Amino acid sequence: MDILFLLFIKHAWIDLGLQPTSYPQGKGKFNYFGLYGHLQHYIPHGLGTVLVLSFFTDLRTALICGLIDWFLHWHIDYAKTRTRAKFGWVRMDRMFWILNTVDQCLHFATYYLIVSFLLP
Repeated sequence: MDILFLLFIKHAWIDLGLQPTSYPQGKGKFNYFGLYGHLQHYIPHGLGTVLVLSFFTDLRTALICGLIDWFLHWHIDYAKTRTRAKFGWVRMDRMFWILNTVDQCLHFATYYLIVSFLLP
């Protein structure tokens, strides 16, 4: 369970602690490949996962899991951004927060699956 806890801490730090100040202008645009803003968000998630897992498993496995986290985080956030834009939901809308809750649950499910893979 230490792995899961550390992955949650990593997620909170990157998703919340770094998000407000670390992105260039235009991050909110939902280009699929994301250019700089989105890549600056997804890559740190993958690297953070590699860092956490490197204390618990071999480097190859940590890298594979980091790639999985990077890929899934990218697609989860992309779907969230597209959905929010399609419906025009903003911070004052209840559905904005429900969508963000679903987004976070999917990220936590990603970590649960990674840990389940590591600890059969």
